[in-house]
Amino acid sequence: MKPGSKNGAVWRRWDLHLHPPGTKMSNGYGNSSPEIDEKYIDALEASPIEVFGITDYFSCDRSFEIIDAFHKRHPDSPKAFFINIEFRLSDAINAASDSPHLHVIFDSDEQFCPRRKIEKFLQLLTTKGVDRSGASISCAELSKPADYESASVAFEDLNKKLNEAFGDSQPYLLAFPAKNDGMKSTDMSSPRKVRVADNIDRICHAFLGYGASRDHFLRKDRYDDGQSEPKPVIWGSDAHSFEDLERLQGNIPSYPYTWIKADTTFRGLQQICYEPEARVFIGEEPPVETRKIQHPTKILRGLKIGQVRGYDGAQGQWFKNVDLPLNPELTAIIGNKGSGKSALVDIIGLLGESRLEEYFAFLSDSPENKKFRQRRYAENFEAELEWQSGSLTAKRLSDHVESTKPELVRYLPQNYFEKLTNEIQIEKFRRQIEDVVFSHVDETEQMGQASFKELQDLKTLRSKDETSALKTRLRAQNVNLVALEEQADPQFRRTLKAQLDAKYNELNALAKPEVMDAPDDIETPEQKVLSATVEQYSAQLTALRSREQPAIEYLAELKRKKQVLEGVNESLESLTKRVADAVEQIRSDLGKFGLDADQIVSLRIQNAALLSLAADLTNQIGKLEANNELTFEHGFDFSTLESLPDIRKAIDHLVDAVNLARDKLSAPRRAYQQYLERLDAWKSRNILITGNETDPQPNTIRYIESQITALDNDLPAKIVAAREARRKLVEAIYASKNKILKFYADLKKSVDTKLSEVAIEGFSVEIDASFVLSKDFQDSFLSKVSKNKRGPFNGQIKEPGQTLSDFLRDVSWNDFAAISAGLDRILDAMQTEDLKFTDQVRDQKEFYDFLFSLEYIEPSYKLRLSGKDLEELSPGEKGLLLLVFYLQLDKNDIPLIIDQPEDNLDNQSIFSVLSNCIRTAKKRRQVVLVTHNPNLAVGADAEQIVYVKLDKTKNYKFSYESGAIENPNINRRIVDVLEGSQPAFVKRRLKYKF
Repeated sequence: MKPGSKNGAVWRRWDLHLHPPGTKMSNGYGNSSPEIDEKYIDALEASPIEVFGITDYFSCDRSFEIIDAFHKRHPDSPKAFFINIEFRLSDAINAASDSPHLHVIFDSDEQFCPRRKIEKFLQLLTTKGVDRSGASISCAELSKPADYESASVAFEDLNKKLNEAFGDSQPYLLAFPAKNDGMKSTDMSSPRKVRVADNIDRICHAFLGYGASRDHFLRKDRYDDGQSEPKPVIWGSDAHSFEDLERLQGNIPSYPYTWIKADTTFRGLQQICYEPEARVFIGEEPPVETRKIQHPTKILRGLKIGQVRGYDGAQGQWFKNVDLPLNPELTAIIGNKGSGKSALVDIIGLLGESRLEEYFAFLSDSPENKKFRQRRYAENFEAELEWQSGSLTAKRLSDHVESTKPELVRYLPQNYFEKLTNEIQIEKFRRQIEDVVFSHVDETEQMGQASFKELQDLKTLRSKDETSALKTRLRAQNVNLVALEEQADPQFRRTLKAQLDAKYNELNALAKPEVMDAPDDIETPEQKVLSATVEQYSAQLTALRSREQPAIEYLAELKRKKQVLEGVNESLESLTKRVADAVEQIRSDLGKFGLDADQIVSLRIQNAALLSLAADLTNQIGKLEANNELTFEHGFDFSTLESLPDIRKAIDHLVDAVNLARDKLSAPRRAYQQYLERLDAWKSRNILITGNETDPQPNTIRYIESQITALDNDLPAKIVAAREARRKLVEAIYASKNKILKFYADLKKSVDTKLSEVAIEGFSVEIDASFVLSKDFQDSFLSKVSKNKRGPFNGQIKEPGQTLSDFLRDVSWNDFAAISAGLDRILDAMQTEDLKFTDQVRDQKEFYDFLFSLEYIEPSYKLRLSGKDLEELSPGEKGLLLLVFYLQLDKNDIPLIIDQPEDNLDNQSIFSVLSNCIRTAKKRRQVVLVTHNPNLAVGADAEQIVYVKLDKTKNYKFSYESGAIENPNINRRIVDVLEGSQPAFVKRRLKYKF
């Protein structure tokens, strides 16, 4: 058996259905000869296909000859082969009573499937329709071309003879055609044929068909009389001639590539039966292969760890010549306790500039847990990350994360979960989830803002204006001033510069497609028309794509302007109400002097122009967001499209039109058109990284450069202006703040659908809005209290912050009466016979302004897990909740590194929720997971398993083994390490051959 790849199950192109020279029927290669065989063998070696199923009718002798000759001619070739025997069945299932073909694909490992057993099977299996005398003739006895043309076998007999020859080992897969004379052509008017077809469906392991058949065979309701198992669909070239071998290049219409994610072994092939949806792809390339090309700076290729030159090993061998490739999808790291699992992910976190270095376990700087970071240890080792782009990131293990550089990986250490999810970290926990939610907000709804906080400030500004004008503006401007002063810190500029450098690196790593000249072959009139059609559609497609992003940006800007106008109008309405209230307050006093308050005080607001402009903006937004349900007939003028949904629909239409027309082109011209599409994609990506000239979007080169320019030229003046404007700010009142919760209700809609996908019985995530204390409330409060005066907050009896928490512990911030009572308790405690209130505060008016403005009460998400509030959740439940958000909602596509997330979680939660979320996440970003639970390693179908070991008896020698789940050695390691949880494998062990 060939060993699997160290980086586990990767996508490769497989062709399990092609015939060799001398095939028993329809041989188009010419007369057999050594030269013909060599030409055929060299064509296979030169093709992009990595695994072949050499196919012949009712026999295997010719297939074995070709495979043996291949290995002799190319002994170092990594390509793998299987024997595929094609049978004609006597069991008709379609209306025409045609005889369908059935393929039996055998294990190529002589240890598990000896050639003699395949030959024995062919000797046992008798045919029909060959000998008119009625005598039974075995497949092995067929000899003349006419014998093969007329022979057929019974499906039930074939299964019976397979069992006789191989017993329970079953080193083979049965594959049946999906269409033509296959399963989808079943004569539904014949109950007998339907029963036969269902029986074939039940027994066969896979089906031969295009991608269009995939959804049908993944269904669980294919039978009339019971539930069906999902089955994989694969496709092959069915080559019978050298001309047919052109199909191996994937450029011939109706013969797309079949990609399989597995080791190139029979156990790898069996995986497609266990994971039929995730392990097979029919088409140009799987999404992860596209990601590797389009986002090479966001996929880790491998990790190297070694000793620095001159290290004598006195402190242990530890890491020596460690060279670990990493799978671009899901890598699960397993091992016994103390085996170095966390060491690997800590090192990745260090090299990836993780912001959570303080939570590292192996590379910890904590005095009580210094471990490897003590003197003469970490400085003797160095590590290097290689990215898909080819760039390298290197550090000594004694180095630290550079916070001015962009975060290259999202690392969630085990310690981080434990500390983040305890009671005193609730606010920080909530902010983490809000950041994830913001990433899921529609781009047009973000209104050009770069963070959750910025969007929150924009959307809630008008509600804040309804409160006391002075206090509200004071609070908002203080936030603005803090932000400006933070920007004045040189560290802020260095961070921007590092972000800019990273963007330039991303731009430089974006590989421009290699130039391809237009084909010079002579085009037929039909090809000329097709070429012109493709060029026309491609030009229209390029024009539309160039309009999509500007349309998004323009729509976001219109919404921002409308938001500002609505805020101004509500401020005017609030002003009108405040003036009316003021008039009522003075009306009685003025009446005593015979004066009419309405004649003395009047307010004239003319907001007709404002309302007209807001209505115009609403109309423009409506047009840009309208889905006009257009149909695009030939000759449609795409330049007339205005709305974003129409543009996107037109793009989808043109993509389909280009693909349809392109598939009819000759192979060279189809390849040239594909080159033009890749070039156009490269140009678009280039613009997205660079940013447009007039109004660049956040996180683009031009945007970051404009921020740096603003820092250098405008910031000092802005700080001066902000300090001057601080006195104009006003307080917020509780009734107005309630309107802010609508902002959260709108955001809730952005994530409800995604969260519902992971809801199961006993686990559901609900989001509501509530008021919470701001993170700086305690500091702000205590900064206004004199520490050198006797009182409850001077720290002499209890820590001041704890005292304040005790006073407010039972306050519900969603109940104004409870808030008022809590504030009264504070004032009562500060004003007694023995204590003077004014002695305890630095400035009484400032203290009152702060305490009664309620500006420290902020709206925030209130999360409930299975009916329990966030504050009521156990640490394990909070950890699961946070993981669901990161895995299911986070749109950040940098690698996600997680260290033992399953601690404190029950197996049902892990399997039902977490493993499904990991499966979702790995489709769009690379995931590296340290785990000791089989439901994560196996349930999430990890593409790569890394078993690690740290042998302390051998001078702390670190070693590892790596491969796919189906690799027998890795298989045994999983069982060895996870022995304590082995009962969880009972339902899956047969499936995975444990």
